[in-house]
Amino acid sequence: MHTTLSEIFGFRSFRPHQEEIVHAILDNRDVFAVMPTGGGKSLCYQLPAAMKKGVCVVVSPLISLMKDQVDAANATGLRAGTLNSMTPQVERNEVGAAIRRGELDLLYVSPERFNTDLFIERLKTIELAFFAIDEAHCISEWGHDFRPDYLALSRIVPEFPNVPVAAFTATATPQVAQDIVQRLGLRSPHITRASFNRANLFYAVQPKTSIDLQIYEFLQDRKGESGIIYRTTRKNVEATAEYLQRQGLNAKPYHAGMSDQDRVAVQEAFRRDECPVIVATIAFGMGIDKSNVRFVVHGDLPKNIEGYYQETGRAGRDGEPARCLLFFGRGDIVTLRYFIKQIEDAQAKEVAQTQLDQMIRYAEYDGCRRAELLAYFGEQFPTSNCNGCDVCCGDVERTDATIEAQKALSAMHRTGGRFGATHIADILVGANTEKIRERKHDQLPTYGVGKEHDKAYWRRLIDALLAQGLASVDDPQYPTPKVTEEGWKILRKQRDFQMIRSAPSKKSKAKATGGTVEKYSEELFERLRNVRTDLARAENVPPYVVFSDLALHEMSAYFPTTPGQLLQISGVGNHKLEAYGTPFLDTICGYVMGHPDEYAARLTLPTQEERDELWQQEYSSKSLNTERETLRMLTAGLTLEQISELRNIKRSTVLGHIDVLLEAGFEVPLKPDISPERMEQIAEWFRRANSWNLAPAVEVSAGQLDYDEARLARIVLKQRQKAEESSPPPNNTAGRQ
Repeated sequence: MHTTLSEIFGFRSFRPHQEEIVHAILDNRDVFAVMPTGGGKSLCYQLPAAMKKGVCVVVSPLISLMKDQVDAANATGLRAGTLNSMTPQVERNEVGAAIRRGELDLLYVSPERFNTDLFIERLKTIELAFFAIDEAHCISEWGHDFRPDYLALSRIVPEFPNVPVAAFTATATPQVAQDIVQRLGLRSPHITRASFNRANLFYAVQPKTSIDLQIYEFLQDRKGESGIIYRTTRKNVEATAEYLQRQGLNAKPYHAGMSDQDRVAVQEAFRRDECPVIVATIAFGMGIDKSNVRFVVHGDLPKNIEGYYQETGRAGRDGEPARCLLFFGRGDIVTLRYFIKQIEDAQAKEVAQTQLDQMIRYAEYDGCRRAELLAYFGEQFPTSNCNGCDVCCGDVERTDATIEAQKALSAMHRTGGRFGATHIADILVGANTEKIRERKHDQLPTYGVGKEHDKAYWRRLIDALLAQGLASVDDPQYPTPKVTEEGWKILRKQRDFQMIRSAPSKKSKAKATGGTVEKYSEELFERLRNVRTDLARAENVPPYVVFSDLALHEMSAYFPTTPGQLLQISGVGNHKLEAYGTPFLDTICGYVMGHPDEYAARLTLPTQEERDELWQQEYSSKSLNTERETLRMLTAGLTLEQISELRNIKRSTVLGHIDVLLEAGFEVPLKPDISPERMEQIAEWFRRANSWNLAPAVEVSAGQLDYDEARLARIVLKQRQKAEESSPPPNNTAGRQ
């Protein structure tokens, strides 16, 4: 498993929870995993798909997303294809033939295909490894993005009772998670609920004043970066995009009112880094599989926290720092409450109102934004300062508003907690409304005591009281704030009250955490970005499919100049080294020649000995149960092919087990079907490559050696080397002779 992770995907270690999920799938268990966007969900099913016999059927919600996923998988060295309504007949035939020949690892399909008996019957004729269901929350009517087509997936377990099912989603409350497991019929699944914390995302909220100008000013410090700006309505999308274009920015609109052709063109331009900024409604969402989105801006208040989390999660999927900015204005609440009133179903209306109140609480919250966001999903942030939001980093100002809070809470109490925030604000400013006159509220002691502020101020203050739990609303349909026990402490002068407001004049001290490279050459990074763009255009794939920004950052920090060094960069596996390595190495070497001082001061890659020591420590702490089973079978005299057949895993996976066993210090009985002459030739290729990595040896062989044979020979050669190192030195007599 670790060998596959390194040689195919180019990673040296797993992210949290990935390893246990992969183990469960390899053990033929059902899986349900809730992992945040950017947490590495795709690797959890792509890695076992590379190891298990048969094809993994991946259910993906959007055709555009499938194309990205297939491109990325093929670029890594996996064998992937798709069947959907847009697939040309020639490609359909090629994919079908590859499946029948057993030459496909991943088959991406849309959920509606499981509504057709013909598709089900065709699947029954091929060897299936397992099913992987992406965006599994779409099957739940309790979720924020329910899709009726996903209900057809409930057929999978009854129709394929012996095939494991792995379901993945980035957002699911406990209720939604339970609904997903029940609807899919998962059988005693391995359940993973990862942390929802995205450490590389910086969260900020600012008051909305002149929104288009504010967005433009935000973009001035982010020229060339990719980002998404969300607006609630099509009209606002068009207006903001036009404003940014008039200021000379390359920004395009995207919404459901555009033609299919125009939407596809905009999405393709964004994927290929040809248009860095998209202004969109939430229709521009799940189809985005772009790893280098550096910011997500919400120009309007989202309807609920779950949707907001999912949308901000499209930033920083490569693990590098990214910024999430929400502009919040009172008019947003009026608009959203109007939409809620149009909902006919009483229960759905109540749910929508509750979700909006939670969203307002987040926007008005005076503490750590990350902690408040995670609390929605039932997760407690372990520290009081996340160092990754505007509040924790001091980008907001706190003002004492204890006296104002006493006035507002008193008005709530004196009116019996039976009136909304607008009416309370009218009382405080001394408004002359019919409602106030009818109820004689102009005779209250609190009438007109807040004339020094306008109504907008008092509405913000009341929302802040609600957000901090000093006032509460019992019935979402009739949001009339009442004083809580904690609020009475304000009235009794037992505690103070503070409001926060953004300090837009201050230069943000925000530094998003995350990202593995603190120091890298920006000039070299730009050169490598140009190389990546040229290769992507030549292959008709998005640039991030070639290499992620993280990989380019590491190259620009470590300056790898040989194939072996390039393989140590995150995301560089054997296939990508062979496909793309030469132009990147040429660019780095050229830069090194012109910048010797930078090369001398570069970050240092870990040595082979240091990596071996880390691996040894890792293996010593593992039970290695699956590898020990392979060892037991080898000791019993079974061949590699027999083990592969009995365990339903690929021959390369068995070889990977042997690699792990050798690294962990086990003696492994292996009888390779390679002649001594051939073994010496392969040994010479490894010597000339000056590395135990497979790709350099394969490259040196000029096509005479494939990866499978190279892996087997490497095992034998390493065993031989170990035996020679442990043999006793010749005696003195032999030495004199």
